[in-house]
Amino acid sequence: MDLRPVTDPIRSLLYVVGGWACLVLALAGAILPLLPTTPFILLASWCFYRGSPRIHAWLHRSAWFGPTLDDWQHYHGIRRSLKYRAVLMVLAVVMATLFYTALPWYLQYLTIALVAYGLYTIWTVPTLPDDAPRAPRVIDE
Repeated sequence: MDLRPVTDPIRSLLYVVGGWACLVLALAGAILPLLPTTPFILLASWCFYRGSPRIHAWLHRSAWFGPTLDDWQHYHGIRRSLKYRAVLMVLAVVMATLFYTALPWYLQYLTIALVAYGLYTIWTVPTLPDDAPRAPRVIDE
């Protein structure tokens, strides 16, 4: 599989559009309980790498996503505090959703099952200690 940036302008545009779509889904995932954030950020980074190295560098330099992307690229893991925050946010949003909505019982159980799978996925990602050195910034434009 070829993982270099593409040179064809049409394919490049498609990768950039896909990257922005993934970034929008990642931002929505920060708010919505069943939509994951991190996989969409990683996919957006990959799409931008293939379609526009300039936008890829911008994403990695961003204050919101850059440190997490750098940790993933360098260490293949996420920091302990970020993992705990993610689990707490998911639990808080899902509990509020289940408490304040009148979902039928089968949708409540389905929601709990999907959230349990999502939490399992978060928990099985390798954990970096919070005091691990920051990943080096090697992204060039």
